[in-house]
Amino acid sequence: MKEKTKGIILSVVVIISLITIFIHQPIEIKRDIFNNTRHKNDEIQLIMNEAVDFISQDGITVTRVHYDGKESQETENKLINDYGYQDAIVVYLEFHTGFFNIPSGFIGNYHASGYQYVCIKNNQGIWELHSVGYG
Repeated sequence: MKEKTKGIILSVVVIISLITIFIHQPIEIKRDIFNNTRHKNDEIQLIMNEAVDFISQDGITVTRVHYDGKESQETENKLINDYGYQDAIVVYLEFHTGFFNIPSGFIGNYHASGYQYVCIKNNQGIWELHSVGYG
C-alpha cells in the first residue's frame, strides 16, 4: 500500500512539473511577408515588431503576424491617395486572449485573426501608428 501511495505522489509531482514547464515555454510567433512589391522588407519587419509589442500584454498571446501586399493594398492606397500620407503599411495579427486575465477592450478566451495594425509615414518620414482593429 505504501509503495502505491509513493507511486501516485511521484506521478502527481511529475505531472505538475511537466505542466509548469509547458506553461512557461515561450510561444514562437510566426512571421510572414507575402506579395510585397511596395515596401522594404526591413520596414515591414519594423512595423511587425511594433505591432507585436503593441498588442502583447497580460492576457494576450500573439501567434502570428503577417504582411500581404494584396490584402493591404486597398487600405494603403486610400491612406496615401485620399489622405495624403507619404506611405502606409498594414500588418495583420492573430492572437488569443486569456480565459481569466482579460485585457480591457477584449473578450475572454477569444481567437482573433485579421486584426489590423496600421502605420503611416508622416511628412517627416517617421512611421507612426494610425489605427488598430478590424478594417
